[in-house]
Amino acid sequence: MDYTEIVRDAFGYTRQGVFGNGGRWARMILALILLAIPMNGYIMRIYRGAETAPEVDPWGRLFIDGLKLMVIALVYSIPIIILWLATYGPLVAEVLSGQVEAAMASSWEPNIALMLLMYLVEFIIALVLPVVSIRFARTGRFSDAFRFKEISEHIGKIGWINYIIGIVLVAIIVAVPVMVLFTVMLILSIVLAVAMGFGFFPILGVVILVSMLFFLILSPIFMVFQARCWTRIYDSTTITAAVTE
Repeated sequence: MDYTEIVRDAFGYTRQGVFGNGGRWARMILALILLAIPMNGYIMRIYRGAETAPEVDPWGRLFIDGLKLMVIALVYSIPIIILWLATYGPLVAEVLSGQVEAAMASSWEPNIALMLLMYLVEFIIALVLPVVSIRFARTGRFSDAFRFKEISEHIGKIGWINYIIGIVLVAIIVAVPVMVLFTVMLILSIVLAVAMGFGFFPILGVVILVSMLFFLILSPIFMVFQARCWTRIYDSTTITAAVTE
C-alpha cells in the first residue's frame, strides 16, 4: 500500500473540496452546527467513492444519511458504554446521589481489568468502523454494517498490517495538527484574557469560545481528509487486483 500516495491524494481532495470553495466550506460548517447530522451524510458521499468533493446538498438526503450513519456508530458504541458503566458506575452513582464529598474522599479505584478491556474494545471498534461505515454507505443496507465475516474478509484482502498502519497513520496526521493548533489557541486566549485583566471565569469562557470556533471552522478540513484517506484504503483491494492482473 502506497501511504504517501494516499495522503497526497487526500490533501489534494481536501484542498479542492474545502479550501478551493469557500461557499462549500461555509455550508459544511452549517452542517456541523446542525448537530453534525448532515455533515455525516456528506461524509457518506465521500465514502461512496466521489472522485471530487461533492456539493453539500440536498439537505434532506444529508440528514437521512447522517442519521443512519450515527445510528450505526451508536450501536457499535454499546459495548464501550456498558464497559464504561461497569468501570465507573459506582463512582458516578455516588456523585449523582449527591454524595460528592464522599466520592472525592473515598479511596475508590476503577477495576483495572475492566478498564483495559474497555480500551481494547474501543481500539478494535475504532479500527473496524471505517470499513463498516464505507460498506454501509455503498450498499445502503444496515445488515451490511454488521456482517462481521465479510468485514474481516475485506480487511484481510487489504492486509491486516497494511490496514492497521494506514488507519493509525491517518489518525496521527489528523490528531497532531489539531493538538498543536488547539494548544496555540489556548495559550493565546489565556494570554489575551490575562492582558485585558479578566478573572478566572471570563478567561475560561474565552478559552471555551475560542476552542469551539476553532473546531467548528477547521473540522470540515480534517473530516474530509480522513474520509478520503479511509476510502482510498478501503479501495486499495481493487487497485491491487487491477495491478496484479
